[in-house]
Amino acid sequence: MSIKDDKRIGWIVIIIGGVFQVGWSVGLDYTNGMTDLFWAAVVLISLRMSMLCLSIPMRSGINMSTAYAVWVGLGVVLTIITSALLGIEAVTVGMAVFMAVILAGVIGLKLES
Repeated sequence: MSIKDDKRIGWIVIIIGGVFQVGWSVGLDYTNGMTDLFWAAVVLISLRMSMLCLSIPMRSGINMSTAYAVWVGLGVVLTIITSALLGIEAVTVGMAVFMAVILAGVIGLKLES
């Protein structure tokens, strides 16, 4: 079975892409203006993999707008959570409420498509 035949695989790949977004967005904080070669490589590889994980699901029949919204929404929420766990950013009650709204939207888009 190929990716073109199975939307479930497409959704899994979108979730993986959201995880890779954490790698490049949080990694940017450690690159020192892209001068730290290790972290620069982490950022570039994560960015490439994240983009790849966005493009693949569209071949399985998932609409581009839905795939993009879910990919971005997951990336934002996971990045904020990771940043908070690493002590880079503090999460306020308001941020938590709006992250819940983002997740509700992501779930809604998944259920609707």
